[in-house]
Amino acid sequence: MKLVLVVLICLGTIYFVALAGPTPIWKNCCLKYSKSIPHIKNIKGYRIQENNGRCRIKAVVFKLKSGRICSDPDNNDVKELLEMLLQKEK
Repeated sequence: MKLVLVVLICLGTIYFVALAGPTPIWKNCCLKYSKSIPHIKNIKGYRIQENNGRCRIKAVVFKLKSGRICSDPDNNDVKELLEMLLQKEK
């Protein structure tokens, strides 16, 4: 009986220590905004990153031929670029 109690206490301690640890930063999450705005001809696609607990900031992630750029969705230039991309899709 004592052994079972000791094992349960150890498992509970391990569980709570694991919960208290830092949350992992996912590889595909933007951590900050880029200062540059990509040119429309270099954009292969885009996605909206939400601040949903997994990623820390809300961003527009532009997929480029040479990588990606994370942009501030509240930036007026970014908003205009998104509008142009939507028009291009239609």
